[in-house]
Amino acid sequence: MTDSGETMVAFLGVAADPTLLSEDLDGLPEAQLRPVSVVVTDTHDRLVTAGSVMTAATLIGGVVLAIYGGEQLVAGGGGALAVVLGVIGILLVGTHWGWVHVAEYVGLGLDERQERGNREREHGWLATVSPYARFTIRTTVMADASIAVERVTYKPVLTSQHTFSFDRVTEAVARFDADTPAHVIADRVETLRRDARLETDRQSELWDAASSAYDAALLDADDDQQQLAARRAAALALSQHINASLLQPPLVE
Repeated sequence: MTDSGETMVAFLGVAADPTLLSEDLDGLPEAQLRPVSVVVTDTHDRLVTAGSVMTAATLIGGVVLAIYGGEQLVAGGGGALAVVLGVIGILLVGTHWGWVHVAEYVGLGLDERQERGNREREHGWLATVSPYARFTIRTTVMADASIAVERVTYKPVLTSQHTFSFDRVTEAVARFDADTPAHVIADRVETLRRDARLETDRQSELWDAASSAYDAALLDADDDQQQLAARRAAALALSQHINASLLQPPLVE
């Protein structure tokens, strides 16, 4: 088995590291390895604003009712209705701040639900990340107007917490002078990008072969020996897949 295959077997049963949720992975060649976007809304702020408006309206309305009821009682013609209006006005004035507290309480509840949903989406995304190498090509314009072409490799690595993350390794693969024809540069870069994409696809296929065999064998594993057997089954499937790919002609797009 190749070194790539032996390395891949070491990641069987290992979960992705949570730090991937905050790592800079923008250069990765596939959308799967870009963390899910976090949902942020202004519902909380709008609720607080509405609560403030209700507070002001309640205060003003309460004052008006209290004054009106009081005037009617003083004038002697208000009767029971004036008393009721005055009492309602006093209650509204005394409780007008309640709208702000209610709005804040509801807003905090919505924030908590939103945060819980974001965490669930993030962990769902994390579970889809597989530990195989990714390759991409990028170009950089240098100070002398030449163009440097680099191959970026995202290599899976085990962490001290027995999870996996990625190390980004950059190597120069070509450099073109400022007077190099554009079509020459474009053809070379496109070839390199195609090769990087094909190699990434090959790594994905190898991982799928190994992990599928491992998962199938692990269904019956309830002790260390059976778990070892599951790893051997995965290694065998990986080796067979590698050997089969060596017998096939090179992929051509």
